[in-house]
Amino acid sequence: MNNINRKKFFGLIGKGTLFAAIASAVPFKMFSSAANASDKKNIKIAIHPFAVKRNNKV
Repeated sequence: MNNINRKKFFGLIGKGTLFAAIASAVPFKMFSSAANASDKKNIKIAIHPFAVKRNNKV
């Protein structure tokens, strides 16, 4: 059976928590959005002619 001691266990938990906090704080979208910025500006949306208009609420 593979047992680890208490100190090593809490060290791993602490390092994992610290890594998760740092990874969530780093804006990965910032790096990918620069390459895809031109693609997002050229998207044209056409409304389907048979689409139901939802302006009047009953």
